[in-house]
Amino acid sequence: MKLLITFFCTLILGALLGSFLPFWSLSLAAFLAGIVLQPGGWRGFVAGAIAGLLLWGGLALWADLANAGILSARIGTLFGTTGMGLVFITAALGALLAGLGCALGDRIRTALA
Repeated sequence: MKLLITFFCTLILGALLGSFLPFWSLSLAAFLAGIVLQPGGWRGFVAGAIAGLLLWGGLALWADLANAGILSARIGTLFGTTGMGLVFITAALGALLAGLGCALGDRIRTALA
């Protein structure tokens, strides 16, 4: 149950903070969810990673579909990948940032308690 609550809190807080703060706000949202909800080390990582994957992957896909994939195809050629590959890379980075943020928040709370 804590996994789902941590997932939804990270997803919602990450989307809200992402509207006002730079890209690192997803890590901050996951960190705060890890501190407050104490999901456990691996469970926190998994909940944060899935939330980050869906949030950043969804936003990247939405931006890709909004301009018919023109921009991601051009940027993808700079990195040696396709436009959809760039969306997957963005989703993977979001998963890593949010997962590590949530696990770090849980571990800091455990260390200070």
